[in-house]
Parts: sequence; structure tokens; C-alpha cells
Amino acid sequence: MIPNIPEPILNLLREIGEVGGKGTYLVGGFVRDLLLKRPNFDIDIVVEENAIRVAESMGNRWNGTLHVHPQFGTATVTPANPKLPKIDFVTARRETYESSGALPIVARGSITDDLYRRDFSVNALAMRLDTNAFGTIVDKTGGLDDLEKGIIRVLHKRSFTDDPTRIFRACRYAGRYGFRIADSDTDLIRDALPVLTELSGERIRNEIDRILLEENAPQIVEALAEFDIYDTVSAGWRISPNFASNFQTAQRAIAWASESFADEEFQPEHVRWMALFGSDTPIHQIEALSFRLVLTHQLRRLVSRAQAAQYHVSLEKVTHAVLEKLGFPVSQNASIEYQNGKWCIVDVDVSTQAGTTYICGEGNLYRVETPLTAYSELKQALTQLQVTVKPSEIYQLLKPYPIEALALGFVDTTVAKWQHEKIKNYVFVLRKVQPFITGDDLIQLGKKPSRAFETQLWNLFAAQLDGKISKKEEAYSLLRKIHNG
Repeated sequence: MIPNIPEPILNLLREIGEVGGKGTYLVGGFVRDLLLKRPNFDIDIVVEENAIRVAESMGNRWNGTLHVHPQFGTATVTPANPKLPKIDFVTARRETYESSGALPIVARGSITDDLYRRDFSVNALAMRLDTNAFGTIVDKTGGLDDLEKGIIRVLHKRSFTDDPTRIFRACRYAGRYGFRIADSDTDLIRDALPVLTELSGERIRNEIDRILLEENAPQIVEALAEFDIYDTVSAGWRISPNFASNFQTAQRAIAWASESFADEEFQPEHVRWMALFGSDTPIHQIEALSFRLVLTHQLRRLVSRAQAAQYHVSLEKVTHAVLEKLGFPVSQNASIEYQNGKWCIVDVDVSTQAGTTYICGEGNLYRVETPLTAYSELKQALTQLQVTVKPSEIYQLLKPYPIEALALGFVDTTVAKWQHEKIKNYVFVLRKVQPFITGDDLIQLGKKPSRAFETQLWNLFAAQLDGKISKKEEAYSLLRKIHNG
């Protein structure tokens, strides 16, 4: 029997074995990490007969919450005791792939079938839970030997072409455990690279998200770069050579934000992606990748279907001539690729490396806007700051940037200390200042919204930020002077 199972978990597993009987197994990552003496509370149970029946019984025993997915033969039980983890129950199955990169076709199977459908031998280990053989390890694929030797190895030669996301996972597990990818697998990974381009952006993004949560993310990211993964996903994508340093900066920013912004929405995944892009990735490429990988972004419409029709062109088919007629000419070197149901056009000036990304779909032309360009832009903006900068100038400069980018700027050791203080002052003081006079106040005075209206509001607020006025009466007095002047 495997030692070192915490007693509450051990009792829970014995109960499952008593109810499920022969053909009930603990599988996957929990077994792997148990043998490596690493903590893991992600418990997956495989039942050869009927996993849902066992889950229903356990839910009743533990007064737990039961979620059943009968079409997949799976169920999840969350025990009433908050100290116990949720348990996933799966009916043993086998998988086949109709084409490379496609999702698998699933059918009922045995424990052997179930283990052979897994990604790597070290994840294809099972432990029997039935009373007669509780704790016996089931190893059909040589996983124990690979675990001892520190090797990540797939179970068959088509594994990476069947599911190219396994390329990301191979590097992630190798980086996490300090293992190496089997020599035989490196050629298999390179052979599967063409299939990687067929994966949806969501699937690729999800794998990178998981990598960026790993302590050894820089090593994993570098390992993927050695296989030319990034350039395969999007031509020309290069990971910054400073990513290891950027990653540490991101970790500090997230830690600082967790202490400083307890009552404010903060998205650490944005910080990690900003660190991955760094200040080396061109803005247009971050925009294109945000669209390709379905990262946070929005599409700002430049030309509608009706507007295109006025120029006697249709955006249903994207060509250089059409874009030029609409006033958005691109060079002959511009790439035009069909992604996520739309056309993505990336045009780069070879001499300056400056570029533009357009999206075309449903007869409309768009620009991509994403907060993930914010840190690269902030780094450039900080070069405009002077030590003697006024508070209103700090406010105006930093207001466009999301809190995630500002957190990175505050902890970035390449940013001057006095700039850190300006960022800190903006984050904790200036951005929370409420103006003495608002637009509603001006409207009540009979003023109509206009550009001059906005200018007056800003001048009043700037004076407030700079300490020239300290109460509402002084703001009204200044307003009269502005009006009379």
C-alpha cells in the first residue's frame, strides 16, 4: 500500500472502494504526486462499471452535493465536510481520434483502455481501491519506471498529432518536476507542429494560462521556444529574452496587489500575459495574438458594411485593393489569415517594424483593442515623466492605464524609484480624488456639453489636484475667473 496518504483522504478512499468494489481505481495526477511525495488534492476516480452509481452512493454518505453528466458517464461529489476535497467520478472509457487535433470520440472501456487514453506514462498510473487489494498500483504503460528515471513520455507515436496540446503539457510537467522529455518524443513533437496551427485559440490559451501558473514558468516557456512553438502559433512571435525577469516582476506585482487592492477587481492573469509579452513584443503583434488566442480584447469598428457599400466595395472578401479604397492601405507584405471566423490582417513596415492589425468580419472592418498592450505602452509613457511633474500631469498620464499595468510599473526594478513614487501617489491618492465641480454642476449653471465644457471641467479638476483650490467654493470662484477671462 502507498504510504503518506493523509488520514482523512485515506478514509475517504477506503469508503469509495467499499462502495465501488472491484474495478474502482484512483487514477492520474494524485497517484503520480503521491509517489513523488508531493501534495495533490485533485482526486479522480475511475469505475469500470458505473461511476454515476458510485458517485450517487458517496454523495448520500457524505451529505454532499452531486453534479451528474450522464451523457459522459461522469459525476462530481462535493462532501458537506469543507475539509474534504471534491471528487470526480468517471466511467472507464477509451478514446479514438477521427483526425489530428480534433476532440476525441469516447466509448465505454476497461481500466486498461482508460489508462492508455492518457497523455503520459507518469499520468497513466492507477491505484486499486477495492478492499481486497487496496493500495495496489496498476501500471500498464511503464509509468513507474519513467517516474523513477524522471522522464516524460507519451504512450504512442500519434499522441502529439492526435492532441497537440500535449506538447504544452509535456513541457509543463518536465518543468514542474525537473524531468526531461524522452528523446524519442522530441522528434514526435516536431512532427506534430503543423497540426498545432489547427488548434483553436482557446485551447492554446488555456495551456499557456496553466504554464504561467507554474513556479518554473520561465523554464517551461523557454522549453516551448526551443520547439518553435510560438512562431508556429503566430508567425514572428518571439518570447522576450527577459521573460524570467519579467515573470518575477509579475509575481511581485500580483503579491503587492493582493495586499493593496483587497476591495478592487484585479486580474492577475492579465499581469502574467503582460509579462509574457514584455516590452519587446510590438503592439500590433500583441493585438493580433489577443485576437488569435481569444485573450481579453474588443473590436472597435472602423468601417461598417453600409459605409463600405458607399465606396462600392464589399468586405466579404478582403483584398489589398478593397482596404486601399476604404482609406486603410496595407503593404503587399501584409499577412491575411482566417482566424476565429474572421480575417486577421497584419501589416508591418519592414524598415521600422511598426505595424497595424485589422480584423474583418460580417462585412465590417475593425481594430483590436486590448488591455494587454498597456504595460508596453506604460513603459514608453514613463519616459515622459519629469521629477518635477505636477500631480495633474501624473493623473493625465497614468489615467488611461489599467491597475494591472500600474502594479507592474510599481514593482518593476527597471523603473526609477522616483517614478515608483509617482505611480504610488496616483494609485492610492490621485485616482481616488472626487472633483469639486462635475458636469452636472455646469449644466445647472446653464452651460451646454461641448469641447470647451470638457476643457473647463479639466482645468478645474487639475487645479484641485495641484492644490490650487481646496474646496467647492474656491472651485466656483476659479470657474468665474475662467469664464470672465
